[in-house]
Amino acid sequence: MLHFFEQRDAVKRFAVIELNPMLKSGETFTTESDIALNLFEDVYYTASISRSDMNINGTLSFTASVNETMGYAIFTHHGSRSLVTVYLPSAGMYYKIISDPVTLDHYLIEMDARDRDILESAPPIIPEFKEEGILEQKRIQEHLKNQDLGPDDWANVDVMVLYTTGAEFWGENFGGGIENVVAAAMANAQLVLDNSETLMTITLVHSEVFNFTETGNTGNDLGTFAQSGHIAGLRNQYNADLVSVFARVSDVGGVGYLLTTKNGRPEIGYSVTRIQQAADGYTHIHEMGHNMGCHHHWQQNFQPGPTIWQDWTENYWSGGWRWQGSDGGYYSSVMTYTSGSFYDDGITHTEVPYFSNPDVLYMNVPAGDYNYGNNARTLSEIKHVIASYRISDLATVFTYTVSEIGLVDAFAGGEITNDGGSTVIQRGVVWSSSPNPTIEENEGMTDNGQGTGAFTSVLENLAPSTDYFVSAYAITEAGVSYGVQRVFQTEVATMARVRTQEMSSISYNSARAGGEVLETGNSNVSQRGLVWNTRSSPSLANNVGFSIDGEGKGGFESLITGLEPETEYYFRAYATNLGGTVYGTTFTFTTLFARIYPNPFTDRIHVEFKNESQKGVNIVITDTRGQVVIRMPVSEQGDVQRTVNVAHLEGGIYLLTVESELEFPVWQMLKLGR
Repeated sequence: MLHFFEQRDAVKRFAVIELNPMLKSGETFTTESDIALNLFEDVYYTASISRSDMNINGTLSFTASVNETMGYAIFTHHGSRSLVTVYLPSAGMYYKIISDPVTLDHYLIEMDARDRDILESAPPIIPEFKEEGILEQKRIQEHLKNQDLGPDDWANVDVMVLYTTGAEFWGENFGGGIENVVAAAMANAQLVLDNSETLMTITLVHSEVFNFTETGNTGNDLGTFAQSGHIAGLRNQYNADLVSVFARVSDVGGVGYLLTTKNGRPEIGYSVTRIQQAADGYTHIHEMGHNMGCHHHWQQNFQPGPTIWQDWTENYWSGGWRWQGSDGGYYSSVMTYTSGSFYDDGITHTEVPYFSNPDVLYMNVPAGDYNYGNNARTLSEIKHVIASYRISDLATVFTYTVSEIGLVDAFAGGEITNDGGSTVIQRGVVWSSSPNPTIEENEGMTDNGQGTGAFTSVLENLAPSTDYFVSAYAITEAGVSYGVQRVFQTEVATMARVRTQEMSSISYNSARAGGEVLETGNSNVSQRGLVWNTRSSPSLANNVGFSIDGEGKGGFESLITGLEPETEYYFRAYATNLGGTVYGTTFTFTTLFARIYPNPFTDRIHVEFKNESQKGVNIVITDTRGQVVIRMPVSEQGDVQRTVNVAHLEGGIYLLTVESELEFPVWQMLKLGR
């Protein structure tokens, strides 16, 4: 049944599922909102969205923290395939939603977290330092000397992911889609950086397949990739600070070059990650961690940390960490080998998505040590060097997470951390309901001044319940650059509630009724009134008439005009707000009858109408000069039938009406004869 899942023997149970339509269609969730994880009948969690992004390939990703336990969920969606992982470290459980590559059906899988196909990484490699590396370091120092950037400033590291043909085959047939695997690996890496409070982002600037057959020695393959002119050309083309290759291997979980100088070494910014575990664990960020100077736990009996720095002698803290939480569980950071076989105590620990950081707690215990386990500090202090490995002439832009999302507005913004060597003449954000908005093609754009630094933007005139894509931008003489694209959804507009009131009066061609807006929903009722038709279910789109009777909450009265006598009408109240138009109960009424005959006439005319007046009523005939020529009182109620003798009138045009407080028609009549 699970022919597309290589670890099927480790599966405890599975089920064919239907995904949330929002996820399946590629729509976005709102950051900081809660979602339900209805996994199995006896497994239910809620999770809070912390990140929502779309990468350069159009793959959506969502990261969420499980509320009931310190767990994590990663959602990715590309095309018609979704990939979801739910990792619950303290419970030792792992859930995965993966698609059949043939039927595209999605399966929910439950397994023990320790049964995931994850191998330990190989020892990091420290290549020989070459003369050209000194020139690169000088270039970086020159670039940063006037930037005034420190640990408390955000930095973005651009990453290029390449995957071998074998990795692509595995990703498409066993991994839930290669694009999803790449996005999940990047999302897991960002989760680790966020949890560790590094003030760092990583951005996928390019990914593609390249023709390469793995040799079985991943360390040697890493050297081949680092020396490849083709890969170097792609790296320069896309200005990638770091390069990661996903390969289908079985000897190690991954391998990377270890940075040992605080001045950086762009030429060793390469790593390899085993494709089989790229989406299920933290190997990708582990290997990139080596590229940025992070090392293993100092008590490992194999390849222990911390990093021995050539020019940072006081730094003994670049190592991983392991600890026992308040729940009694044993946990380790991503740079720490987990198996007890690597330690004298023999205790196996559970990996959690954190770089070692003594200022961050996991299960109420510090996740690091100030002396020997603070990789997060190393990253915070060296991140701007890494982010300068490849420098574009364009400005470097960081897009802030969208916040305070309402029905029609939201707050965003960004930060220009580097102007690329020329003045930023304009900065702001652009947004659209379609991906990848630009300053030329967008649905909205702000101008938030000039220069580098942080800025806040207000996104206005948005539509409720709509997905939007937003990026910060910066314009210099070199061109326009954009920050990472954020995705968010505006608040869902709720409908108003309205009640229809029955008729208060009816005439032959008009009537009076009304309604009441009982609730406005979460936006103002901008229009209210009655709508009517000679057919059932009248609406603003299908009617013979409608009234507009103010706005907001409360009651209103409407005059229905332009009706035909003796005709049945359907009417109901309506109220319109940002959520749309809602209608009250439909009622019916029939207009009164009123008629005269014959017309033309000679010596008499018959007048018939319904009299509902409580006051005096007269049948009145006037000539064309307005002179009353006949006035006939009517005293009876109900149906009235009168014959008026008009034989004495001269031939010509006359007007007949019923004089009443109720409205009656004015008939034009023709008298034949003299």
